[in-house]
Amino acid sequence: MSKKLVCGKAFVFLISAAFLAGCNNTATVQTVNNSNSAVAANGTPATGQNTEITIDSHRSFKIDFKSEPGTIQAGTPAQLSFTVKDGQGATVKDLQIVHEKPMHLLIVSKDLSEFYHVHPEQSADGSYRVTHTFPNGGDYRLYSDFTPKAAVQVVEQIDIKVAGNERERVALTPDKSFVKTVDNLKVVMKPSAEIKAGQELMLDFQVFDAVSGKPATDLQNYLGELAHFVIISEDLKDFVHAHPMSKGEHNADAVKTNAPKADNHAADGDASDGHDHSTMAGSVTKPSASEVSAHTAFPRAGLYKLWAQFQRGGRVISVPFIVNVPAGGTEAVKAANVPDGATKITVSESGYSPASISVKKGQPVKLAFYRADAENCGGEVVFAKQNITRKLPVGETVTVEFTSTEAGEIGFACGMDMFRGKVVVSEN
Repeated sequence: MSKKLVCGKAFVFLISAAFLAGCNNTATVQTVNNSNSAVAANGTPATGQNTEITIDSHRSFKIDFKSEPGTIQAGTPAQLSFTVKDGQGATVKDLQIVHEKPMHLLIVSKDLSEFYHVHPEQSADGSYRVTHTFPNGGDYRLYSDFTPKAAVQVVEQIDIKVAGNERERVALTPDKSFVKTVDNLKVVMKPSAEIKAGQELMLDFQVFDAVSGKPATDLQNYLGELAHFVIISEDLKDFVHAHPMSKGEHNADAVKTNAPKADNHAADGDASDGHDHSTMAGSVTKPSASEVSAHTAFPRAGLYKLWAQFQRGGRVISVPFIVNVPAGGTEAVKAANVPDGATKITVSESGYSPASISVKKGQPVKLAFYRADAENCGGEVVFAKQNITRKLPVGETVTVEFTSTEAGEIGFACGMDMFRGKVVVSEN
C-alpha cells in the first residue's frame, strides 16, 4: 500500500502471542517472540504477580511488555511499556524512524469495534512508552509495529485483559455498500478486482466533503502520508498496516502488469533498495489529492475490518469498512518444474524458503520460484536493483536469472514488500 504502497506496501504478520493479566498493582511483564513468517497465534492465558511468559522460537527480536499498574482498569490511564530485545537479550534502544515514528501501536478490542493508533516514545531506559485509557473492560489486542536498525519490520501481537465493566460484543457484519461518512468526510472504496483470498488488488479511495459533495482537496499529511490503512481479520491473526499512493502514481493495470512501488519500511529518506517514498511526504503546499489507493491482499477467506485514516482540519478521522472475503480459486496445482542449475525457492504463507542464497561475484544467478497455493501475498517477486519483476501464478515455476558484478546483498520481495529474501554475493 505505499513506499507502503508508495504507497504500496502491506504487511501481514501472524505472530505467536501469549496472554497475561496481572492480579495486582505491580507491573505485568510479558515476553513475546517475534515471527517474521506466518504463524498461527496459540497463546495460553496465565495470571500471577510479576509472572513472565517466554515463547522460545529462536527469533531475532523479542518484546518485553509491561503495564503500570499491573491490572489495567477501564476508565483509568495506564502506561504501556515495550522493551525491544535482540537475540542475545540486550535492549534495542535505536529503532528506525518509519513514517515519523519509531513505533506504531495499534490497539483493538477483540470484537474490532474499538480501534486506536498511538505512538510510544522512547524513555531513558530504552523502553518505548505510551499512556492510554481503555474505555471498557474486556479483551484487547496490541499490535506493536517497529523496525530495528539494519533489520526488517517487526509486528508483535500481545493480548491483554482490562478490568472493569464490559460492554456487549458487537458482531461483524459485512458492509453492503463501500460508501461511508464520518465527521463530514465521505469516503468511497472501490476494489480494482474481485475481492477473494490471495488476490492482490488495489483498493481505491475517493474522498469528498459530505456537505458540498465536492472532492476533499484539503486533506493534511498524517505521519507523512495522506492516509493510513489498517486491516485486521475477524480472528485477529491477520494484520495489514499500509499507506497510500495518490492517483497517477499507479495506473489501472498496475497490479496486473507492473510492480507497484513498495515501501521497504526503511527509515525516511532511505531509498537504498531502489524504492521511493510517496510524493505526498512532507508538508502540503497545494491542494492535496482527493483520491488515494492501497495495494493489498487478504491472505485467507473470512471477515476483515479495514480502517482508512485521514487527517483534516487537524483531526484524524478513522473510517471503518467490513469486508467478507471468499475463498480463492481451486485451480489444479502443478508440481514444481525446476530447471537444471536453478535454486528452488518456495513461496508460501511463511514467505520465501530459502530466504537467503549465496553466490560468488560474476556467477550467474538462477532462481526458480514456486508458489504452491494462493493463501499468501506472493503473487509477484521484485528485484528492485535489477529492475526485474515477475508474476508468480499458483502452481507455476518462474525462473529469474541475472549475473551480479558486485559483492554485497541483492534483495528481493513480493510486490507488497511483505515477504523478503536476499542473494548474498561474495568476492570469491
